[in-house]
Amino acid sequence: LTGYGASLMIGLGIPIPILDEDMAMFTAVKDEDIYTQIIDYSQSYPNLEAGSLGRVNYKQLRSGTIEVKGKKVPTASLSSYPRARKIANILKEWIKQGKFLLAEPAQLIPSADSGLTFKLLKERPLK
Repeated sequence: LTGYGASLMIGLGIPIPILDEDMAMFTAVKDEDIYTQIIDYSQSYPNLEAGSLGRVNYKQLRSGTIEVKGKKVPTASLSSYPRARKIANILKEWIKQGKFLLAEPAQLIPSADSGLTFKLLKERPLK
């Protein structure tokens, strides 16, 4: 992203075994069904304030613009569907060839009610 500073792109593939129609139904989520909050990073995070400028879904975000307080604001994706499909196909081939073995999870991902909280960083003054 131009003017966004240093960027690093990482591709991560996590196999989710789809063993039946029910599992396929639970994992098939459309962009219009995934919602997120609009946060002003220039205000909320440096001041450690909670706040949302609105709620949008990923279909709206991927459209290229969203409306915030009556103003059209450009959006850009930090992920790529073509790259995700490429990684998924590589992982699929590795599983078929026995290069990547499926096993029980080493550790479960914490749920929303796990009690884990994020520690916000304090802004350091410039010297």
